[in-house]
Amino acid sequence: MSSRSPIVEKIFCFEEETHLTVHKTSIFVPGGGDGFIVYNPTWEMTFRVDSYGPDSASKDELVLMDSSGKSLVTLLRKKRSLHQRWEAFLGEKKKDEQQPAFSIFKSSIIGKFDLLVEVCGHDPVSEYHIFSAAIMCHLQSESR
Repeated sequence: MSSRSPIVEKIFCFEEETHLTVHKTSIFVPGGGDGFIVYNPTWEMTFRVDSYGPDSASKDELVLMDSSGKSLVTLLRKKRSLHQRWEAFLGEKKKDEQQPAFSIFKSSIIGKFDLLVEVCGHDPVSEYHIFSAAIMCHLQSESR
């Protein structure tokens, strides 16, 4: 059993493999964005991702919310680079001195997995590798 604690909240941790369905949405409002809705196996909305967020009109900011609309994580795109790095902050990012909870980036242009997630503030560093295909995504935990 791992001694790791959840990054956001324990209620979003699954004890066994769980299939989620991601549906792309498009909001047709001036200045609005588009996003995704994530459903659990019984078709209940579990998460929502919006590119406009509660306090943002930028496409460089995404907000992950629970089914009630509570902001869980704000993702901010770092300056353009080969790795396409994003930093994740718990809740709504309000302060410049707030430290990221984790970062997400492409490990390399020709790497064997699509994305790498590094959890900040953990020793040893916790990593999650995300492998994806057109219809499926696999998350693999790894510590170093």
